[in-house]
Amino acid sequence: MLGGKHDTKLSRRSFLTGAVGVGALAAIGGLTGCAPQKDGAAESVVQGDAAPSTPPASVDKTYDTDLLVVGGGGSGLACAVQAALDGTNLILVEKNNQLGGNASFVEGMFGIGSKLAEENGVSVLPADVIEKELEDGQHRQNGALWTSLCAKSAENIDWCLDQGVLYSGIVDDYNGTCLYPTFHWFKGNKAAIGYVEPMVKRVDELGIQTHLETAVNQLIVKDGKIEGAYAKGPDGVVQYNAKAVVFATGGFGGNPEFIAKQGWDTTNLFIVGSDKAAGDAYRMAMEIGAQDFMIDTAQSILFNIPALPPIDFHNDAMNPINGYFGIAHGGPVLWVNEHADRYTRENLTDDNLVLQCIPSKDNRANYVVFNQAIFDEHFGITDDARTTFEDALANDKTETLFKADTVDGLADAVKLDKAALKATVDRYNELCAKGNDDDFGKKPEMMMALDQGPFYIAQLGYSFFFETGGIVTDKQRRVLDGNGDPVGGLYAVGNDGNMLYRHVYTINIGGTAFGNQVNSGREAAQNAAAYIKG
Repeated sequence: MLGGKHDTKLSRRSFLTGAVGVGALAAIGGLTGCAPQKDGAAESVVQGDAAPSTPPASVDKTYDTDLLVVGGGGSGLACAVQAALDGTNLILVEKNNQLGGNASFVEGMFGIGSKLAEENGVSVLPADVIEKELEDGQHRQNGALWTSLCAKSAENIDWCLDQGVLYSGIVDDYNGTCLYPTFHWFKGNKAAIGYVEPMVKRVDELGIQTHLETAVNQLIVKDGKIEGAYAKGPDGVVQYNAKAVVFATGGFGGNPEFIAKQGWDTTNLFIVGSDKAAGDAYRMAMEIGAQDFMIDTAQSILFNIPALPPIDFHNDAMNPINGYFGIAHGGPVLWVNEHADRYTRENLTDDNLVLQCIPSKDNRANYVVFNQAIFDEHFGITDDARTTFEDALANDKTETLFKADTVDGLADAVKLDKAALKATVDRYNELCAKGNDDDFGKKPEMMMALDQGPFYIAQLGYSFFFETGGIVTDKQRRVLDGNGDPVGGLYAVGNDGNMLYRHVYTINIGGTAFGNQVNSGREAAQNAAAYIKG
């Protein structure tokens, strides 16, 4: 909300463009044991820096293939279809009971110089996109990856059209929310209609062998090269003998353990995306000694107030209380940490929606402070919003939302130092009176004094949507080991191996994350085919 300047679609695009197909869950119990291998179990399991998993005691069914694609979402579908077109013998394995995963909720994809762009009369220079992405990412990324994506983006659009993917025909700057007109809207503004249905149909047309409700949980190797994987599915324990494996499982954004490993406080964590994107690819890659990209990985993450109703990932409507632009989002409020210090400007989302949480990562606790006047003007703007807030305040089981007549009362409620909080609020009110934020430079219209009660304070938690990456890959989408050398026959695409972003998910060029899903899936298929033949 905040003045009504934000388009509804911004909230969805900001996170859903990064969503890919759901893959394997965390390790499946009952697959390990010490008994001798039976029924064609592989000779060894991949060795690496981490302790390798023990092979299953027995195997119920064995399949032989050249390529195993693990995950049937946005990137997995692109990989499987490209591989089939190239004549590669493959099996597509999907944890869910249907293909598509979270890709169904994407609205469009990135492209420069496509026929659709020309028909819309738009032209964008690749150098402009690349420089802006690198600038906003503090030049931490490998620019060659962005150069490649831009160079192949038009071809990817044409390839999708050839597979029957349906676009609306509109190419724009995501309704004015992005820097350049690169966003190619899917038919109905939904990938479920425009991308997933046509690609699933293409999978059927190409006769791709697909195994649903099957979770891959362990890699197999011989002589230092990937030779397949173990899984659990409807037939029990399954062994896939394969010359190459592509991970397309959707990342680790549904796994609180891995989110904590990345450095985030998971005390009041709300998983907004799929909990099935539980990091199995990351786990299996680390077991074989792959290079870890966890700390550098970017993420889609927002503040939330645990006492309030959570964000609905699949609801177009923005909730002005706890939604994409609600109280936790920032703006005309005050943020303080466990020391009652103001540590950043509260309108970071004007620059990038997910920036709001970056400065908070090292804090032990984060709080938002506001008063009745701020609430009435910016958040309690409908009867439903006011009712929702009052109900949450009265029935808070999380002990994260409090009301008090004084600032000292707020400090008592959350056990902050009274003198420190009062000093911070006094300084903030001084800046508001001046009409200028001399400390952090927040916009003057967002500087609303906390000079009259009643007052409110809420301890902030996190809403985690997805992460972009986790496993270090090269330009060929090959997984790299600790020495920077490719692991023979292993590839990671989509959110498993996305290295376009480091630390900050830039969200400034429309459709790049899903553009990478298609591009990385196709590239992995092509490079794996060359590896298999070689």
